[in-house]
Amino acid sequence: MKKKWIWVLFSLLLIEVALAAFIFINPFGQTKSKKDEPKQTQEISSTVVEKTSTSTSEEKENEWIKSDTEISFPILMYHSLAESEGNSLKVPPTEFKEHLKWLKENDYYTLTPEETYTVLTENKKPAEKIVWITLDDGYLNNYTDGFPIFKELKMNGTINYITSKIENSSYFNLNQMKEMSQNEFISIESHTVSHLDLNTLEDDHIRRELKDSKEWLDNNLKQNTSLLCYPAGRYDERVKQIAEETGYKMAITTEPGYAKKSDGLFALKRVRVSPGYSGEAFGQYLTSSNQ
Repeated sequence: MKKKWIWVLFSLLLIEVALAAFIFINPFGQTKSKKDEPKQTQEISSTVVEKTSTSTSEEKENEWIKSDTEISFPILMYHSLAESEGNSLKVPPTEFKEHLKWLKENDYYTLTPEETYTVLTENKKPAEKIVWITLDDGYLNNYTDGFPIFKELKMNGTINYITSKIENSSYFNLNQMKEMSQNEFISIESHTVSHLDLNTLEDDHIRRELKDSKEWLDNNLKQNTSLLCYPAGRYDERVKQIAEETGYKMAITTEPGYAKKSDGLFALKRVRVSPGYSGEAFGQYLTSSNQ
């Protein structure tokens, strides 16, 4: 009888051990922990974000139009936005606004310096009709009159600044420059330090004019200044070479015509805009300037 009870107890012990082992091992019936669940969700989310980002980037790239022939386009040249008073470098703000409205109504895309470089180096464009609006010198009225027009019409513009004029009341100051630079529609680029005829200077002097201007703009605006605007359009082969060595990617002249890569990235032509053009007259002038 005693042996019988020993066997019963021993059997029960074996059953308990078997149950404990089943519960401990159970690799198939185990429920996922909460710690593992977010990790998988995060991995899935990351994949979706990555795919979406790639897709968006590809779509944006596909918006650019490749061309089988060399692209040429107008770079507009303005200076002061004020009543002309017989000065051909002054265009009244009302006329300037008419010009920009004509461009907008006729489906012109206004380029940034970065986009212009892409157009020239990769022979593709972000729209069928493109234009680059530039204003030279950095007059105060570019800020007081021009800046509001660019913002209102949501169009891009580039102002080429003479850095030695920063304390001159006829030119916009550093705070105003920073305000425009931080806005999505305005780029600030180099018009040298002193606005001297570069082709008349010694090499070292040319280098200082270009290097000091670029460094000043880079440091104060936290940017990589890529464009040089030749003062009075004066340059030669030395100036072009030093500009490239100093870190510029492009340079614009005062030579008339549409810009294209075959002229050279450091010899880009522009279309000078004088006072007296209504919106419609401006449009006719612009489209005939490439003849």
